[in-house]
Amino acid sequence: MAPGSCCNFTMMWRTLGVCLCLLSLPNLAGAQPQVHMYASAQATSPAIAIEKFDSNWATASAGNYAQVKARAGLEVKLNQTWSVGLEQRLDYVLHFSEPTAQFYKKLENQGLAPGDYPLQLSVNAVMGTSFFAQYFIPLSNRGSFSIKTHVLQPNRVQDGQLTGVGHVAADGSSDYRYELDYNYDQNQLVNGNDYPVSGWGHSFDVQYKYRAGQSWSFTATWLDVLHRIYWSAINRDVGCLSRPNQADCFVTSKQKNQVQKLPVTSEVLIEKSLEAGLGLYLRASQWSRHDSLQTGVNAQGLILGVDLLTDAIHLAYESDMVRLKLASDQLALSKSKYLQVSLDVYWPIL
Repeated sequence: MAPGSCCNFTMMWRTLGVCLCLLSLPNLAGAQPQVHMYASAQATSPAIAIEKFDSNWATASAGNYAQVKARAGLEVKLNQTWSVGLEQRLDYVLHFSEPTAQFYKKLENQGLAPGDYPLQLSVNAVMGTSFFAQYFIPLSNRGSFSIKTHVLQPNRVQDGQLTGVGHVAADGSSDYRYELDYNYDQNQLVNGNDYPVSGWGHSFDVQYKYRAGQSWSFTATWLDVLHRIYWSAINRDVGCLSRPNQADCFVTSKQKNQVQKLPVTSEVLIEKSLEAGLGLYLRASQWSRHDSLQTGVNAQGLILGVDLLTDAIHLAYESDMVRLKLASDQLALSKSKYLQVSLDVYWPIL
């Protein structure tokens, strides 16, 4: 069983109990309570296909990041103002220089030209559970504002930077040396003692909506604003990592406290309603190094769009009770360099 999983199940049952108690209270806003179950995942890298994230980089192309975000949860909408829920979360942000990707690509293919190669890599990843509450504020007949507060219990972490130089000799032999500052729950670089980690965190989701007349609407969304994890105990390696091993290159390990910061996701959506149930939309978003500019058409809940920056095709279906989405830049999904899947189910509570 994964670290923290027992605690996650305990928190889930406690949250469900709280939700049931809240549902027993009078519905002050007069709206019917609703259960929302959802799961979503997004993975993207211009350098390497999704299926190669955890294997070799022999086919790496131009690019300097690999990013993954996943969410799965249960939300109870108590009324028109409040909702609460529980969510499992994964955030994974890997940044690297293009020479780093090419160095490892050519090492796999044994075709690297002699010389020195500057190497740089950073990882910022966390997995855990969130208890959240959302508050909805109608500003006028046309506008609204909502804020969702997440209290986070993390249980897995990778956070660090490596900088160094890779060298290839004329005979084809190679070596590299990194200076590292690496924080973790389980060491993915070298064998060592992995002591338990502990901490808590918070993040905020903010959304503003405005409708202009009967045909235009505007939505601005910021996800994971002030996404912070406050580690009271986390494993840390500082020093030097080399291959082959060098006598003056070694790592020291200890536990420490630390604040981990994760990136915000920003999105702007503009929609235009047409006649006969048709609509057009334009969506622009940024998530760390990943940028997206998507445009498409909505035909009575059937949505077809294309991302002008990643060449991904977006297919979706939306109704009052179900929302489905699939997006990819490849027909063979495992070969994708951009992949997004999501499912939302809404169910009224009688």
